[in-house]
Amino acid sequence: MTADAFPDLQLLAKKLLQLPPAEPPATAQMVYGYVRTRALQSAHAYANACADLLTWWSVASGMCLGTVFRDQGVASTALIRPGFTGLLDVLRLPDSACALVIDRTHLSAFSAIAKQLTADIRRTGSTVRILADELSEVTA
Repeated sequence: MTADAFPDLQLLAKKLLQLPPAEPPATAQMVYGYVRTRALQSAHAYANACADLLTWWSVASGMCLGTVFRDQGVASTALIRPGFTGLLDVLRLPDSACALVIDRTHLSAFSAIAKQLTADIRRTGSTVRILADELSEVTA
């Protein structure tokens, strides 16, 4: 990420760096990322920056990131999402631990839809870790 690109991601990364180091899991957990962008304009660059942040966070937390699934140019209200469908498929694998998401808006800006998508993930037997929520857990 360049210094002036995507300041929201830069700020999140800076805050995550300030967190106390987490106790690494006994064995590396297999996790998968998910990124949704609402506009096609600069979506590729933003999705790449999000994937970089998810990769960094998973390594720093002692997890193994399998891949980052993407839905670029997908509205927050859309329920049919090819990238999200792929995420659900791999989360059903026995070694999958969780889905990593930058913030809730990557699921949806609408609470009801975000809850539905979170429930879809949980039905696979996996959990959802939202990086922005990692900050609120420490400050709470």
